[in-house]
Amino acid sequence: MPNISVRKSLSIMKMEYVKWVCDARMIMMVITFIFIQTCAVTPLLERSTKMHSPINIWEPFIAVGNSGVLILILPLVYICLMSDFPSMDGNTLFVMHRVGRFNWFVGQILFAIASFLSYLLAIVAFSVLPVITKGFLANGWSLVVTDFDHQFPDEAGGFASQLLPMNLYNQMPPYKAAIYTYLLLAGYMMLLVLLMLLFQVCKKKLVGFFVTGSIIAVGTALCAIKTSFMWLTPMAHSIVWLHFTEYFRSNVVEIWKSALYFGIGIVLLIVLCFLVLRKMNFESVGEGGEGN
Repeated sequence: MPNISVRKSLSIMKMEYVKWVCDARMIMMVITFIFIQTCAVTPLLERSTKMHSPINIWEPFIAVGNSGVLILILPLVYICLMSDFPSMDGNTLFVMHRVGRFNWFVGQILFAIASFLSYLLAIVAFSVLPVITKGFLANGWSLVVTDFDHQFPDEAGGFASQLLPMNLYNQMPPYKAAIYTYLLLAGYMMLLVLLMLLFQVCKKKLVGFFVTGSIIAVGTALCAIKTSFMWLTPMAHSIVWLHFTEYFRSNVVEIWKSALYFGIGIVLLIVLCFLVLRKMNFESVGEGGEGN
């Protein structure tokens, strides 16, 4: 039975989180902010101005999490921010000896959770704050979302219309859509980061980065062409509107099945990581190879 120490695990999490937040790669968050403004916030605000009607302040975030463009950008930026996860250098050997490999492992899992929750909270802030003085807070969709295409048929079906399709606003209120969007994206990010962790403890860091990027790319392509095979990828399960039809209250895939998909995948990857870690040779940590 592993020697469990909550204090040591939290210490590892804190150390890794501080290093992550202070890393120069955080400049990539500026790129994320620009994409969010360009692809979600600005199109909705332009429609709001044209209709002289406010938007719901949660609509930009829901649009971000359900955009075909941004759902590719967000996970790619995240795995780039986490590309060194977990750090496996010469100092790692000393840390593992000091806290124990199990506490080190739990600390890494806690750090992974803290990282994607923080990342998604930043996405929420980037989406909501620019419209907080120009929108309303209520559990109802704005006329900008529901009626724009009817009032301006010449612009119907454009890029902005695809941000919040009928599969969303005909099926659920915005609060529910925002919660589903956040939770499913969290499951997606957790799955990706655990996959990177598995390849890192197997000393195949570069392979892991390639595999993770390929999963994102393949999922994006399959979702774009709307094939049933897209449900084999985590990408499809992270997009709320794909779960529903446009008009009828019938599910294409139930939300609970996506939650189960992520839950099983997360548990399986954690178990695999732990089994590999138990057999890992301490003395090989930080020595050559792709794990460096």
